[in-house]
Amino acid sequence: MTLFIRRFLSEEEFNDNFNTVDLMNKTLVCFSLEDKKPPWKLWGFAYNNPGVEHAEITVLRELSKFWSAISTKKESQFKITFYATYSPCLNCCEEICKFLDNWKQKVIMNMNISKFYHFHDIDNKISLKILRKYGVQIKMMDLEDFKALFYLFVDPKEQFEPCKELNIQCERNNIELDHLWSEEFEEFILRRKGYNSVLFASKDMSPDYDNDAYMRLQKDNTTPKKVEQEKESQAKTPVKLPPMRDMEHKAGFKRKLSFDYSE
Repeated sequence: MTLFIRRFLSEEEFNDNFNTVDLMNKTLVCFSLEDKKPPWKLWGFAYNNPGVEHAEITVLRELSKFWSAISTKKESQFKITFYATYSPCLNCCEEICKFLDNWKQKVIMNMNISKFYHFHDIDNKISLKILRKYGVQIKMMDLEDFKALFYLFVDPKEQFEPCKELNIQCERNNIELDHLWSEEFEEFILRRKGYNSVLFASKDMSPDYDNDAYMRLQKDNTTPKKVEQEKESQAKTPVKLPPMRDMEHKAGFKRKLSFDYSE
């Protein structure tokens, strides 16, 4: 099983996947869907299914399924938030753009990333720039983002402890991302890979993307595959808990989770 709806991550899963030191051979995406009023309408997490489907696409399919069932809310504004262990590959970026095209509501999409996926591959670089042009807010996670992720998606009885050298790696990631946003790709590279260079000529990052030319895939970039068989998640169904007494380290993070499947 790769998709878990309205389930908490275990502390072990969080520590194994969302750290900046170890390179895991799998992708984990925590997600939430909300409108103007809490609680979250849909939330959970997904792993990639090696050789079958990437975690991002699994989540998008579930969001589309959920959205199709709430046709009465077509005019609402929704916010989608991803916390991902790796930045999306070229194929996943294309599917995200298609998803945003298919749902014509005003959608805000935030993507918080723990580590880069094959960052020096030019296709993956270009795909991130395309997502940004398409209006997706992309951020490399910092300490506060890891705290937010922990207190929103992990068992609330646990305490967040940053991994070794977290701040150092977060700073490096942010430097690389800033460099990417300022990087200009040469015309012959864009033509060779089938991209419209006009998309990268403007400094304006508003979603003004030419939909007919935004991606022509040349190869299959796969999410890192696992060496060992994926262990079935031990995540448990959450229960409503009394307010946390120790709020000093949880200040600023409000759990907005819905435990009721009915809408």
